[in-house]
Amino acid sequence: MALRVLIMIFFVIVAVGDVFAVKYDKVKLRYFTKTLLVPLLALFYIISAANLNRLILSALICCFLGDFFLLWSKEKAFFIAGLLSFLMGHIFYTIAFLQTTSFLSGVPEWFYFSLLPYIWYGIFILKKLNPYLHSMKVPVIVYLNVIFIMSFASFSRIWALKGLSFWLPFIGSFFFITSDSLLAFRNFKVKLSRGWTSIMITYVLAQLLIIFGFLCV
Repeated sequence: MALRVLIMIFFVIVAVGDVFAVKYDKVKLRYFTKTLLVPLLALFYIISAANLNRLILSALICCFLGDFFLLWSKEKAFFIAGLLSFLMGHIFYTIAFLQTTSFLSGVPEWFYFSLLPYIWYGIFILKKLNPYLHSMKVPVIVYLNVIFIMSFASFSRIWALKGLSFWLPFIGSFFFITSDSLLAFRNFKVKLSRGWTSIMITYVLAQLLIIFGFLCV
């Protein structure tokens, strides 16, 4: 118990430090803070989980790689590598969510209408970003579809789970969408390689809520 508390305190300190590094453009500090975030969360999950889910660990490993590559996001190759890493992370999270619902077997057909808000939001984002995407248009469309499917998969768990085990990952998936949307606007429309503390705050909340949600199951 004491070790878990210590790891979480260290995680919060590192997360606050990373937001500080983003706000004041402390690039060298971010090499330390950003790359420590997910490993600390993974360690907390490993120590805390009664039944370790390898899909969750795989998702966290991919997110760690994404964090690492995006430290050099102004380089197109590193940005694409980060995008692919997070894409795989979202796929692992999606499969982990779907395990709870036996791959949507218990979901009524009318429930699929809840996909409409995701579709509308996707169209809105693409309409805003389309003039700036150029060769990245297809990768961004693929990524958007994957993250929306991930969020929908977390929503489909409402038929199998109640309370925090459902709500925390579902809310976390929305923080992921928010974080990635802000990242896309920053990198493509505003054309900045760094900055925007809101991206990291929503990203950290997304990861925390998903992990804590799985620990509540």
